[in-house]
This record gives sequence, C-alpha cells and structure tokens, in this order.
Amino acid sequence: MQPNLERIPGYDDARAEVIVRRAQDGVTADLMNSLERRDVLALGRYGIRQISIALRTGSPEILRAALLATGIAEVRDGGDPRDLMIGVALHHVVARHLGLSPSALFDDVAARLPDGPVAVLFREFGARQDVTLKAFGWQLVQTASGPDLSPA
Repeated sequence: MQPNLERIPGYDDARAEVIVRRAQDGVTADLMNSLERRDVLALGRYGIRQISIALRTGSPEILRAALLATGIAEVRDGGDPRDLMIGVALHHVVARHLGLSPSALFDDVAARLPDGPVAVLFREFGARQDVTLKAFGWQLVQTASGPDLSPA
C-alpha cells in the first residue's frame, strides 16, 4: 500500500486550510452550514495528509490543524465511530512522537467542535493509553522524502 502523501491527493489542501483557519476559535453553525461536499472531502484528505507533514517537520500546529480538519469533516458527514478511531489513531501516535500529550491535543480540538458525539469521542480517545499504529492497522514507512504513514 502506498504511503499517505502518495495515495491521498493534496490539490485541495489550500481549500481545507482556509476552513481550518476560520475554525480556530471554534466551529460555528454558520461555518458548518457553509460547507459543500468538496469542502468536506478536502478536510478529510487534509486531516490525514498533514499528519505526515507534522511528523516530518515536528510541528504541533500542523498536527492540531489536521485533527481539527478531521473533526470538522466528521461532524459534517458523521460516519462509523470505529472508522474515525482508526484515522485519529495517527494523530494520537504522532502527538506522542512530537512530545505532546494526546489527551491535551484531543481535548483542545474537541473544545473547538460543536458539542456532540465527535467531541465526546475525541476526548475519550485522546485519553487512551493503548493506541499504537499496529493496533489500528497502520505502519510507519520511510520514503525518499521522509517518514510517512501507510495502512498496514
């Protein structure tokens, strides 16, 4: 399987970044109502791609933006919580790698999301101590451009 940065297109990363910037102080109903299908797809892709960028650059800010993008997309489209946990396991593991508290990161992002099941899942998942790449079906791979993450 290809690493995330190779398999997930990034042509709408700028679109997602604009939305994430608008959500820095909290996700409003106006923001959520303004999202189109293309926006949600861009946020979902950005939320996974930017984890690898955060890992490569050592940037907590990029990791936080990636998790916020994932949260916004999930609030808007709502899927299976088990699938969400598989995806946010990457944020959890990279947070530890960067020396961050996953619990603090997930709590911070949850506080920006609307109250509801995604915010609750973020708080609970961030506090977990058993999150590993292997347990959630991921692996760390080395590419010519640097470390990346890939489905196992």
